[in-house]
Amino acid sequence: MKILGISRGIVYSPNMAGNDAAIFTAVADELKAMGHEVDTIRESEMVGFDYAPYDRVFTMARDIYSLVMLEKDTDVATQQKFINSIDGILTCTNKAAVATQMLESGIPQPDFLVGEKRDLLYCSTESKDSITPPLWLKNCDGSATTADDTVFCTSKEEFDQAFQQMEKREVNLWMAQEHQAGDLVKFYGVEGTDFFHWNYASRGHSKFGLEKVNGKEQGYPFDAQRIKRYADLTAKKLNTPIYGGDVIIDEKSQFWFIDFNDFPSFSTCRDEAAKAIAKRIIQA
Repeated sequence: MKILGISRGIVYSPNMAGNDAAIFTAVADELKAMGHEVDTIRESEMVGFDYAPYDRVFTMARDIYSLVMLEKDTDVATQQKFINSIDGILTCTNKAAVATQMLESGIPQPDFLVGEKRDLLYCSTESKDSITPPLWLKNCDGSATTADDTVFCTSKEEFDQAFQQMEKREVNLWMAQEHQAGDLVKFYGVEGTDFFHWNYASRGHSKFGLEKVNGKEQGYPFDAQRIKRYADLTAKKLNTPIYGGDVIIDEKSQFWFIDFNDFPSFSTCRDEAAKAIAKRIIQA
């Protein structure tokens, strides 16, 4: 097969540029070792590029404008070459859209509110008044690029201050999600394969240091395969088979999804992940 890889721009790899580049290179090398021809471009080059010669396109791109233009300017046959899908990546840049999709699939997650500027658009419970601090205020206008895109608020006053800061940054769409105490676990998977890896957040690289809010893990037991089933379900629904995310495990072994991302860095499981990703690209 002739395969194209699109790398991620540095702005979308906050404190993770080296790790994102490493998994991208590892996947390309794995595909080459399997006998496939692999070319690579940067995401800044993907609009107007000729995709006709390629059988598959694997992409880590996250620039919303370029992805929208790419979706608009390419036909269905071309879009079907992409893994992850263009539409799925765009959905993953909007945390509110992902949370809503997971809610429709019955995937456990903390309650949340979605708003556009000062207007409330959606509430996951019967009453918005039941969602109170501590909570997380999240920018849903695009992938998180700074620590200010996800803010932990322990009081109404802190929430108001964080909200005002987002207003100053002209953030349009936001989500407020209840904080859930427990062990913070990061997971990485490739839907359609057996690959699934998890590790405690305290034992991996942190983008913004927000993991410290949940503190040192207690080692609460949980069913990793059940988490994989829910994660794979989300991946299939979003058409993003290469994925990662975060869950919270409480003392009763219950869990809640709090984040889901397309094509993470797989920094704690790179070699094994690269093999699974390459396999999934070929079977797409």
